[in-house]
Amino acid sequence: MFLKKLLFKPNLIAFYKDENIYKVLNERYKKEKLIFSETKEFENKKELKQYIDEVIDDNPQTYVSTFVATQNQGTVPSCDKHKYKELGIELENIKSICINKKYSFYITLYELMEEKKEYPFIDFLYSAFALIDVKSSLRHNALYILSTQEYSYILIYKDHIPVFSDILETADEEINPENEDIEDISDMDIVEDFDETLDENIENVEDMEEETENIETLNIEYKIKEHIKTALKEYYENGGDFIEKIYIFDTIGIEENITEIINDEIFIQSSLEKLDILKTLNEISRKNV
Repeated sequence: MFLKKLLFKPNLIAFYKDENIYKVLNERYKKEKLIFSETKEFENKKELKQYIDEVIDDNPQTYVSTFVATQNQGTVPSCDKHKYKELGIELENIKSICINKKYSFYITLYELMEEKKEYPFIDFLYSAFALIDVKSSLRHNALYILSTQEYSYILIYKDHIPVFSDILETADEEINPENEDIEDISDMDIVEDFDETLDENIENVEDMEEETENIETLNIEYKIKEHIKTALKEYYENGGDFIEKIYIFDTIGIEENITEIINDEIFIQSSLEKLDILKTLNEISRKNV
């Protein structure tokens, strides 16, 4: 192992699935200096696995990581098993990791097995809350929310410990074509009229697509705002201290005016910061290699 470390500099590969695309970052460091970086996108898991295998063939000291992008995870403001029982979390059904002997992240065993089955080649599997934790600066009376395409994740800190966590699904449900009323077109005159109309409207397609994207963004922003409201309500009802600052970690391109909306409606100062999931995953892995 010592000889391997002398011959090879550790390769860190981070990936996650963004809708139907696998996004990948491959990095290599020499001490604290980045000496190689490569980003890739793959349409299927087979291509992803092939790329990882090729990198490992070139450098056996390669470590692969991803994160849990589901609701089957959480945080506990302690590492004590009794605290889990107090919160109604069944220890036999979860896998937990203690952080600095102060707090812990957990994932259900079912989710862990599903992730290992789906990606047997990974070395590190991180909680989505770990992405927030490694990037959090103010750790007292602060709320952090990580926004992704499918979920938003909230962590609230008090005295440098995450004391509250919550997850909300933000992705819209897909429309089932079977539930749509579709009329059959059998008359040729109707088809010809349709062709003429199509020619007239085709130039408006790009505008319609842009409008759809704007609506989707507004929808996610609304859900994020409501998620913050709901989390604060639950936190305060359970005796939580007043939150002084809200931090939004954005991975999807949220409009900057969301901070103004939160300031006006929730009356708490907020900030918006871009978070690179892949860079953050490798940042965590560097501490574990």
